[in-house]
Amino acid sequence: MIAQRHIIASVYVGLFFGIGIYLPFFPVWLAGRGYDAAFIAVALSVPLLARLCTQPLGGLVADRTGRPRLTVILYSLASALCFLAVLAAPGPWTMLAALGLASVFWQPTLPVLDAYTVARRRAIGLDYGRTRLWGSVSFIGGSIAGGAVLGAFPGDGVLWLIVAGCLACALLALPLEEASAPSARSEAVGGRIPAVLLVGLGAAALVQGSHGVLYAFSSLHWQAKGLSGGAIGALWAVGVAAEVALFHVGTRLTRRLGPPLLIALGGICAVIRFAAMGLDPPAALLPLLQTLHAGTFACTYLGMVELVARHAPAGRGASLQALATWGVTIGVALCTLVAGPLWGRIGAGTFFLSAGLGAAGAVLALITHRLREREPG
Repeated sequence: MIAQRHIIASVYVGLFFGIGIYLPFFPVWLAGRGYDAAFIAVALSVPLLARLCTQPLGGLVADRTGRPRLTVILYSLASALCFLAVLAAPGPWTMLAALGLASVFWQPTLPVLDAYTVARRRAIGLDYGRTRLWGSVSFIGGSIAGGAVLGAFPGDGVLWLIVAGCLACALLALPLEEASAPSARSEAVGGRIPAVLLVGLGAAALVQGSHGVLYAFSSLHWQAKGLSGGAIGALWAVGVAAEVALFHVGTRLTRRLGPPLLIALGGICAVIRFAAMGLDPPAALLPLLQTLHAGTFACTYLGMVELVARHAPAGRGASLQALATWGVTIGVALCTLVAGPLWGRIGAGTFFLSAGLGAAGAVLALITHRLREREPG
């Protein structure tokens, strides 16, 4: 019988395969359909903005029903259908509507899965960082597969791979042990959210939001510099490989530093990474800068998840993980919206906006640390 921790890891694999294709190559797919930078920025902001209204509900559903397994399965199936609608859309506005609807289901899947994983880690002897890293490994696989498919089939191949990833996530979640609905409801929603959690999540949202320019325009920029689809996929893979290495030691690092200092470290890395990218460095330096993804993303992400795990009131884990991701959505959406017009004027200089957000997040994380949170154990 397959251990539950291995099944949970496999669900992360299914979920992140599609994400590993979407982030690097969906903007390229849009450009291939003839859309300009301003429309691409709008298109990438639409799902972010749609999630602002719906993402907290995704976690709340899982908390209220006590059925995170079923929630993950249904959300993944609905996501697959919505991306099929993106493919079949007859025009730009119907495509945007389908894309926004896809985000309503696809994005809340991760915080629900994170909350489930954190809640089960003691019961089944699970290390969160080493389980979550398999999602990052799958992201690398998706990036490489997306680059290969983009080169061989420059049409809609990458969208079909995203659909396949959504379906795989649903199938791999079938053997998960369901939480007990009555006990989950009996504990649910109550208790005041502590200030250290709210301030810390604000810091994480700023640092994660700094990735907006990277997500929207880096692949297009690298393509304009003459890099192939395979090289672009490899650059994304380098960043996520560094992320995997960080997740491997993440539990020990979290115990040593604590969540606020992890988020602060992520913000400092964002300042270095994105300020350098704002100078439009030569392609030979890009792999080195991509390794800083271990700080800008992985440190911030681990700090955010652990902050919720330590300070969320009983029965509110999934809803507050969704709230954390909601804050990140706000940061990325605003950064992306501002980046669209800026990119048309100053190009790679837009990355200085990301560096500023990282600096602000680092400062707020240090303020969180000064709140002298009481860490259990």
